[in-house]
Amino acid sequence: MHTTTFRNAVVFTAALFLASVAGAQQWQFVGTRAMGMGGAGVATAFGPDAQYWNPAGLAQEDDTNETGLLINAGATFEATKNVLEGVRDLTDMADQYKALKTAIDNGNTATAENITTLFKGLSDISKMIGKETGALINADAGAVFKFKNFAVSGRALGTGSITPVVDTKNIQFNTGTGLTLGATTAPTSTSNQSAAAALAASIDAHSLFPSLNSLFNNAYASTTALANAIVNAAVAQGATEAQILDMLGVATSNMDGAAEIIIQAASATGSYKDNETLVMADAATFGEMSLGYGQQVIPGLKVGGNFKVISGYTAQSGVMVLTENEDIKDILDKAYDNKKNSTNIGIDLGVMANLSKLLDKEVFWNPQFGLTARNLNNPKFDRPGAPADINAAIARNWRTDKYELKPQLRAGVAVNPFNWMTAAADIDVTENDTMIDSIKSRQLALGLEFNVVNGQRFNMPLRIGYNKNLADSSVSPFYTAGIGFNMMHFYIELAGAISSDTTKIDGNTIPNSAAASLTLGFLF
Repeated sequence: MHTTTFRNAVVFTAALFLASVAGAQQWQFVGTRAMGMGGAGVATAFGPDAQYWNPAGLAQEDDTNETGLLINAGATFEATKNVLEGVRDLTDMADQYKALKTAIDNGNTATAENITTLFKGLSDISKMIGKETGALINADAGAVFKFKNFAVSGRALGTGSITPVVDTKNIQFNTGTGLTLGATTAPTSTSNQSAAAALAASIDAHSLFPSLNSLFNNAYASTTALANAIVNAAVAQGATEAQILDMLGVATSNMDGAAEIIIQAASATGSYKDNETLVMADAATFGEMSLGYGQQVIPGLKVGGNFKVISGYTAQSGVMVLTENEDIKDILDKAYDNKKNSTNIGIDLGVMANLSKLLDKEVFWNPQFGLTARNLNNPKFDRPGAPADINAAIARNWRTDKYELKPQLRAGVAVNPFNWMTAAADIDVTENDTMIDSIKSRQLALGLEFNVVNGQRFNMPLRIGYNKNLADSSVSPFYTAGIGFNMMHFYIELAGAISSDTTKIDGNTIPNSAAASLTLGFLF
């Protein structure tokens, strides 16, 4: 009897694997226990949390108390490179950029502010160049009630992305009338002479004279002549020595970032005044009503499934960062002005195996294995159409395909070196999609849980973990931690995550990646 049942379970597991080898959606952290352990939850899932991490863990066993209610909420933020700093700086420069555009249109003599905007803008655009560039935001909130082998839940899973689309074709500033500079003779004041000499030295250090000279119609015989012309233009427009020194500071400090764009600009076809660098925001929220069930097939082997009715809201928006004073934090809010709702169903399956129970003898460290497949039926959701009045560049980047929750497969293993310690590891078998097409996700999650107080009436677990995206080196790894206070069946648990790499917003340094989660519950 057990042989036949075991064979059927193997077939079930193989089918689960084969159905999920295609690409998938990014696996989200849900719940404090798994987040605190780096996102390792497939082999350790039990109680209400198992409905998300591995529905096989819903199977009731005689030696566990797993019935009850959990309420949790969490959020995760990830950014690559300095994309948010670049977007925010460019949107803050919209007014200065409009003044630069007017100067190019009319052939005006360049002001100190024009030159500052030129170099700073090119540097900020360079921060957004590259395939693996963008920001991802995930959030979840829900309540799960488990009774015996069943679980019923209502959960909202939200995800959003901010993706730059960089225009490297329209970056010349000598097209049309062009931007006029000043005389090539040395500035009259000693301070301005020193400023011009420092600017020339910075241009030469980055080998930019041929490209910059091309952008000013090849009108200058040397780097010194070009630097003098830039400083003299600012003087002619009434800039003070202090303002020229500020201009110099911005130009030289941004020369590293601007160099790549300046070299490209020399062979570009369009004007900087027509630059169409933009940011697209893509967002989706999925409300799930779910029924889960787990069953022990034989001692040590459990299987489970989850049936979900999913109401999906998808949304989009776009912002022309050089011409619109849109705040970066408002872009996703703006997306929900253009949303679409549709409904579909989803199916999850899971399997868990405890080696000691399967072999009916104690195995070293009591290893347990898990495998979870989510959204096996690949549910799809409609996207909103582009508004009629949006910018043509945004319309060209508007997504019209279906939003897919593609199948995803995750495997896990857990061991118990001591009765108060659990070590766990998960890995995505699939290389999963994210909302940024060029960024893929394949998580390796490692975690430890220590029950520093392990009594019948009071339990206090401490958790630490590590999570690395193996599919994309540009995404910073997470370092996670969590703590729980479980008193007389009441649960209060916290978890958080942070990356070592940082980015800047409004001049404040923040981690490239961060996450937090809170769980409240009653289990008996």
